[in-house]
Amino acid sequence: MMFRKFAAWPIAVVALLDVLDVTSEARAAEPITLTAKLAQPVMTSGGNQTNYLRVGLNGCEPQPKANRTPVNVAFVIDRSGSMAGDRIAQAREAAVMAIKRLNDDDIASVVIFDDRVEVPVPAQKVADQGYFIGRIRQIGVRGNTAIHDGVTAGAREVRKHKDARHLNRVVLLSDGQANVGPTLPADFAALGRSLLAEGISVSTIGLGVDYNEDLMLQLARAADGNHAFASAPTDLVQIFNREFDDVLASCAQTVSIDVELKPGVRAVRALSRDGKIEDAHASFQLNQIYAATEHYVLMEVAFDTTAPSDERDVGVVHVAYTAPDTGVRQTLDAPIRARFGASEQDVAASADKTVMESVIEQAARERAERAVTLRDQGRTDEARALLSQNAAEMRSYLSANPASPLADLSMQYNGMLMMLSKPSEWNEQRKVLRQMDSRGTKAGARY
Repeated sequence: MMFRKFAAWPIAVVALLDVLDVTSEARAAEPITLTAKLAQPVMTSGGNQTNYLRVGLNGCEPQPKANRTPVNVAFVIDRSGSMAGDRIAQAREAAVMAIKRLNDDDIASVVIFDDRVEVPVPAQKVADQGYFIGRIRQIGVRGNTAIHDGVTAGAREVRKHKDARHLNRVVLLSDGQANVGPTLPADFAALGRSLLAEGISVSTIGLGVDYNEDLMLQLARAADGNHAFASAPTDLVQIFNREFDDVLASCAQTVSIDVELKPGVRAVRALSRDGKIEDAHASFQLNQIYAATEHYVLMEVAFDTTAPSDERDVGVVHVAYTAPDTGVRQTLDAPIRARFGASEQDVAASADKTVMESVIEQAARERAERAVTLRDQGRTDEARALLSQNAAEMRSYLSANPASPLADLSMQYNGMLMMLSKPSEWNEQRKVLRQMDSRGTKAGARY
């Protein structure tokens, strides 16, 4: 397990000390800042060593409404028969609330789907909110659930006005299983990746306990969007509000992260989000950076430290993004620095707390995902063992770092552990877990 590779480090020295200032930062006045940190910036010499690299992108300060990035958003709303009653009524009101938060510079569209797809409001500027609201309030229910077709139609509306100076987003709301067209989570992950490559993100909102959370999570994760679980229709307005807090507070668009490692250093695997790993190179894509939020990628790296003892650059991180106010492509770079030949005491004392916590968090999420699979297969005892390991490792870390942000995550995993043997409650807990997974790389996110 990832955490076990750090288990030999004394808990008392996990706190970040000023033995070596190895935080590599590239700062720009606007709109984002870049950090590149190793979990273990000081290493001994000789032999192969495993380490972890965390690349953080910090969003700008929230801007006044008049200065924010315009949005280009498609609301894709499930109108199948299972949405009857309070569900469709609350979905309409949530979409109306979102429209009221937009202004004349924003573009919106409304797509509805059952086994067929309709576009009651094609993509256009929100110059007349009353027109949008009137059309939304006419949405009724019928038929089955063609989720893939609905998202594809929403993306088609976004493409009509896609612009690097806009936040291009599809927001999907559904309460059911995809039963028309593509139905597998892998199908939706592929759709999400293709849309992200175009600069379109997708956020998904699942309503009730009958929707397919694996499908919804895979779509949102692959398209760099959010995923939220609404246990009741009355949750929808609050969730739409949180989504639009993000949508209306974008600092950078179409972000690419490229990590170039020097000889003797190798990229092993991506831990926090999908990425392309090729020996000494790794690349990642994000569609946007939100204000007052840190987005990060975490990867495992391997060092061959047979080189002479010294302090040196072991790689560089290149970030390119589109400035939302101008549409101009901008870049940031940050070196990755390490020191070799230190004593065991210096090695232990230099451990970076921020990176350590990200490693612990991603290890816990990885185990929790396996636990869900095991629980689905009826292997409850094995699932319990993995969640118990999460609880024990977080408890050990928090005993020395009680103020850590991992405390909230620890409480959530402990709650899941208690619900594991309650079939009547597991379905809901499973959806809560998937929502937790969706925000695992956004420190300070509102979801």
